Amino acid sequence: MRETPLEWLERLDPRQTLRQVMVARACGVESSRWIQKECRRLEDMGCLEGLQCDPGSELVAGADEVGRGPMAGPLVAAAVSFRCVPWLPGLRDSKKLRPAHREALVPWIQSQSESWSVCVVPVEVLNQPEGTIHSHSLEAMRDCVRRLIPAPDRLMVDGCFNLEGLDLPQQAVVHGDDLCLTVAAASVLAKVHRDRMMCDLDLLWPGYGFARNKGYCTPDHLEALDRLGPCPAHRIRFEPVRASLASRDAVQGMLDLGG
Repeated sequence: MRETPLEWLERLDPRQTLRQVMVARACGVESSRWIQKECRRLEDMGCLEGLQCDPGSELVAGADEVGRGPMAGPLVAAAVSFRCVPWLPGLRDSKKLRPAHREALVPWIQSQSESWSVCVVPVEVLNQPEGTIHSHSLEAMRDCVRRLIPAPDRLMVDGCFNLEGLDLPQQAVVHGDDLCLTVAAASVLAKVHRDRMMCDLDLLWPGYGFARNKGYCTPDHLEALDRLGPCPAHRIRFEPVRASLASRDAVQGMLDLGG
């Protein structure tokens, strides 16, 4: 019976590299067709970054962020660097992966990368008048890259904008989280980290369904906001939150976020 990439992730050593998998495949070990296809896909995905199966001298990093669109919760950025194509079955844009697959990929990304980092922009900062969601996201990604040790030689950034203040060649790639291995890996780390934080906020502020909707403007979240009013996890820049604040004297009878 054919194994899925997730089943492979659950039973193999996270330090397994693409080269090791290819050698095993050449020796007739686990020669399933999907393994061959996945090896080719990861190799092709690494072409844009110039990554090869064997470790090279150049260290390539990718940066991405998660959480620009929700009306509650933090914004989270991540950066990851590799010297070669990693063996990360199923890796792609984190939004296209099942939660269990994203969680399973985290130790593999951390084990096979040269370095990785995660930065959180809390709601308290997002609610300040200074800056925008866009500027906060760029700053968070820049901070993540600066935390990578050793420093990367080159950087891939998801989106249309390069990161100012970094002394290294970089390339902004639209849909980079689906086209670049490093950016996709960063998107997984950021997404898993933020999802875990939203589950914690769900315990702290029950009733909004944060563990389920992750702070996005879903119908059930909007209904809860109308019923309960905002809590300290909400972003006051969003119109539904501002409208709810304007119609209430307090937030869940405890805090006035509009003051």
